[in-house]
Amino acid sequence: MMAVKYLHDHPRVLEELRKEHLAIRERKRPEDPIDWNDYKSMRFTRAVIFETSRLATIVNGVLRKTTQDMELNGFVIPQGWRIYVYTREINYDPCLYPDPLTFNPWRWMDKSLETQNYLLIFGGGTRQCPGKELGIAEISTFLHYFVTRYRWEEVGGDKLMKFPRVEAPNGLHLRVSNY
Repeated sequence: MMAVKYLHDHPRVLEELRKEHLAIRERKRPEDPIDWNDYKSMRFTRAVIFETSRLATIVNGVLRKTTQDMELNGFVIPQGWRIYVYTREINYDPCLYPDPLTFNPWRWMDKSLETQNYLLIFGGGTRQCPGKELGIAEISTFLHYFVTRYRWEEVGGDKLMKFPRVEAPNGLHLRVSNY
């Protein structure tokens, strides 16, 4: 939902994304489905998905339990305490993401950004989401068919709530028509 919302609100991004997908369609017959090579060529699509995930994080943090006493900044956290690590704010850190409140998929065109230790939109370390690539492939496939076959406009209910997570409390209402 948020990818569709951000694309609607950023016509230049939608134009670039549509250009990438129309180029894929030009290499195929109209009835041909997309394949693995098409998916792997969707560099800007992947950037749109990462930027959407950065701004509209689904998981705001992680809950952990200490297995032993630990010291953090001079404070002792006793064994057995539950700690909630609020990771969402990392996505808005201007030291990591210049102009962090701006939807800018181009920042992800340097693929090395995906490997940074502070990138936690799909988890981190050994606790990376096992469905990360499947999810990206599913959203990429949806976006491919959506932007090459349809256009849309918002018809109300588009108010966003940004805290504690980004969501549309009244839904995102669209009028969809053929492209």
